[in-house]
Amino acid sequence: MEQTTLYYRQGGSDKVYQASVEPSGYKYVVNFAYGRRGTTLATGTKTQSPVDLERARAIYAKLVQEKTSKGYTQGEDGTPYQYTDKEQQVAGILPQLLNPVEEDEAERLTSMSVAGMAITSWPPMVAICIPATRLRWG
Repeated sequence: MEQTTLYYRQGGSDKVYQASVEPSGYKYVVNFAYGRRGTTLATGTKTQSPVDLERARAIYAKLVQEKTSKGYTQGEDGTPYQYTDKEQQVAGILPQLLNPVEEDEAERLTSMSVAGMAITSWPPMVAICIPATRLRWG
């Protein structure tokens, strides 16, 4: 029958997820186990009662797809796929590009003060890029 072990490692997380299609009488169930690698895994089932093989395989495929879309991989090191068709998978995290700012607006933004205290970057997390040829020191 079908079975897989998926891994996820990022920062302090080191998780494992196992899924399988198993016979139950004349039908099949989809079971799973998950938890931190090296510990006792929590177990469960995606089928409350046995289903036909075609349905069990569909449930299994959906479960594996859900986990891989969250970053789980088949490699034990738990690192994302590179140089495969999975490399282009959208993670849902998009970078924010800097907005162009004219020089007079950049000077206004960098010379603001609140209650007599100079603020060199307002609002927080705003990056202002000025060509080096236009910077004045002193």
